[in-house]
Amino acid sequence: MLIVLAFRQVFFSHSRSQLDRLKNYLRLLKQNFAITLPKERTSKGHSLMLTFDFASFDFYTNIFPFLEEQKIPAVVGVASRYIPSNAAQDLHPSHRLKPSETLAFQDEIFSNYMPFCCQNELIEMAKSPYIQLASSGFAIRNLMNNPPYLTTEILLSRHHIETITGAKPLAFLFPFGKSDPTSRKLAADHYPYSFLLGNTINRKLKTHNIYRLDIKPMQYVCPSLFQSSRYLKNWIKEKSKQLYLKKQLPKR
Repeated sequence: MLIVLAFRQVFFSHSRSQLDRLKNYLRLLKQNFAITLPKERTSKGHSLMLTFDFASFDFYTNIFPFLEEQKIPAVVGVASRYIPSNAAQDLHPSHRLKPSETLAFQDEIFSNYMPFCCQNELIEMAKSPYIQLASSGFAIRNLMNNPPYLTTEILLSRHHIETITGAKPLAFLFPFGKSDPTSRKLAADHYPYSFLLGNTINRKLKTHNIYRLDIKPMQYVCPSLFQSSRYLKNWIKEKSKQLYLKKQLPKR
């Protein structure tokens, strides 16, 4: 069984305690699972594939070195519209890490702060045996209902990554998990692998429609009477999902 985990964040270091917890979590995964990449042979038991979206500068400075140090492989999605020029390396790192998660994709923010990896940084990561760059589309847009920008999202993004790194990306990450037969066929024609976002689990190894478990930045903890009804509802839903998924995993 292949389980694909999705870490969908731009910034990891805004909360030092959260960053430390993530690193401890990744260490724990390495100790208990075989972690693989697309095109690699998986073990007979259950294997993991780790995916990170957005290829942010924060990922480059805080997560990428850790993955190399721990020898943990991962797929990293790149949205080519947000790749800044190499002039980004002239900015102070604290300036590039300053925007908030929700504002990072706004034009005036990403053009001034350049919170995503520049070309040189992507080239460095692409050379690592533990990183496999994938396309997250050109501008991370919904690909349902055959939109006029479908070819741009799937093909132009692939061309940009190949031009920068010299290697064709093997995987496409459908933005927002939105896809239909038309977009899936176009992705399958040009990428060996594709991923959908989703809180579900796949029981068979496939080259397309690989679903990913969404790892949320803040996990729900045991509720108290002082928390809102919405929190209680979400806690119950999350707990039910975890119990269901745990039952689906094979006995070790």
